[in-house]
Amino acid sequence: MPPFTTAERIRAVEGIIGYEFQEKSLLLKALEAAGATAASQGNKRLALIGDAALRLVLYEFGYEDQATIYDMTQAQNIRATNQNLAQIGFTLGLDVYIQLNPSAQGVVPGRLMATTIEAIIGAVYLDCNKNIMVIRPLILHLRVIPTLE
Repeated sequence: MPPFTTAERIRAVEGIIGYEFQEKSLLLKALEAAGATAASQGNKRLALIGDAALRLVLYEFGYEDQATIYDMTQAQNIRATNQNLAQIGFTLGLDVYIQLNPSAQGVVPGRLMATTIEAIIGAVYLDCNKNIMVIRPLILHLRVIPTLE
């Protein structure tokens, strides 16, 4: 990880994701890989929450668009995949802000990037008092769902 201060990491990631945290420690936890600190599970617990929130929002968008069950399931199978989420994270340049496990030797694997995106979504969900309506624009901002912008 390049030598960013904690405040610089927070500001940079908040700028990238378009959300300002009230509880900055949630964002820092979302950026922490398993094993980055002693006996740490890292961001995995936040990622579970983020994955559920992401999937709920994708289903909501499908429901509102009157998509078929098949189309809604296909959207999940394409948009919520590790491959798609990892690509989004790398495209946004989030890899330089992740606190890695020392054994990673500075390399962010795709699976970790996908987990980090899910953890960020989970952290935002918890930070905004579990308001799923705040997650919707985040999902669009991250371009998990392509927009016409």
